[in-house]
Amino acid sequence: MSQTRMLVLVAGAALSTGAQAWAQNANLDQDRAHAAELLADASTRTSLLANNAEAGYDGMFNMADGTGNNRLNVGGTSQTRYNVSMRDDMGSDGEGTIGDNDFTSGFNQPTTRLRFWGNVWDKALSFKVQGNFGDSGDNSGFGLEDAWGKYAWEGTWVRWGQFKLPLIRESLVDNEYQLAMDRSVTSMFFDQGYSQGIEFGYEADAFRINGAFSDGLGTANTDFNSSSESDWAFTARAEFKAMGADWSRFDDLTSWRSAPDQALLIGGALHYQTGGETGYTNDVDGYVATVDVSFEGQGWNVMGAGYMSSFEVGGGEATDTFGVVIQGGIFVTDQVELFGRGDVTMFEEGASGGVDDDVYFVAAGMNYYVSPESHAVKLTAQVGYALDDTSGLGFGAEGSGSTRNGFLGDSEGGEIAVQVQMQVVF
Repeated sequence: MSQTRMLVLVAGAALSTGAQAWAQNANLDQDRAHAAELLADASTRTSLLANNAEAGYDGMFNMADGTGNNRLNVGGTSQTRYNVSMRDDMGSDGEGTIGDNDFTSGFNQPTTRLRFWGNVWDKALSFKVQGNFGDSGDNSGFGLEDAWGKYAWEGTWVRWGQFKLPLIRESLVDNEYQLAMDRSVTSMFFDQGYSQGIEFGYEADAFRINGAFSDGLGTANTDFNSSSESDWAFTARAEFKAMGADWSRFDDLTSWRSAPDQALLIGGALHYQTGGETGYTNDVDGYVATVDVSFEGQGWNVMGAGYMSSFEVGGGEATDTFGVVIQGGIFVTDQVELFGRGDVTMFEEGASGGVDDDVYFVAAGMNYYVSPESHAVKLTAQVGYALDDTSGLGFGAEGSGSTRNGFLGDSEGGEIAVQVQMQVVF
């Protein structure tokens, strides 16, 4: 073998040995790095366990520390509806004139919510942030609803941010927990909507009161110089629990068969606002007043409410509007609930686009609770009927009649709205 070949073989062997050694060292370094990562992860988990941190589901998805002072809950809602509107004459669908069409049908998502709530720093300091993809008029955008912080102590609390003013009871009960498919047309007309401000409250065993200083009715997500805001607005509500042991009975508008007792709630509220300096073209002064009674038993419920509003624009004559709602429901099985409702909005001449008559609505339907005594999965079917001309109510605009009730407007009266909805709340 030549000397040159021998040198090549020796060099190749040396390189091979060096490569193997380098590869072994690289693998050893990787193993050491992986071991360090495992130790770091184990250390983190041990720390979390030491602090009793937890995450899971206890009726709601949550993450919390061991003290309970910091907790985040995550939830949401999906409501899918099929709607059929049958009319005798032309009307408006909120986007333009329907013309001679007297039959409209289709699906929509009236409520698609995401919500985050809980407490931070202390159990007494709570918060909530909630938005809706489905309640923004054309169901195509995301709208912020609740965004507030709240501190409570010894039955007293203060809340700041964006929230619903303490006014209309139907509106104060969330969409997911209504008795019927949705709120009545009349309550939607008087609906306070969301506003920004500060609220104080006090709750005792038999009564609770709260009052708010805010930007006024329907001023969600507005800047402080918005033309829709009042200069200032005050809202006050008082409730008396004449019967029943638990305030939570009135978080929804139904009553399960397993209810421990009968419950009676009597409430009233008053709202006043004035404007003219904050963007309004004309001075606007007005108030809304309401009284309501809710009576619940073991598997049945009845609620009645009366409304009045009076608004004066530019120093002119005040325009008054009145409304009444009566509804009730009864369980015929543990999972099937029948309900009925009647409501009327009584307009003074010149109110709501020239409507100067009484407009009556009736509705009836059923709820099927897939999980008994839970709103988590619920199927609802409803038929609504408008007895009068509804073409001037401006359907499609929240607060003056809404397509949420399936009505599109009929100048002859007699519109029929059929709706079927599946709801999932988590």
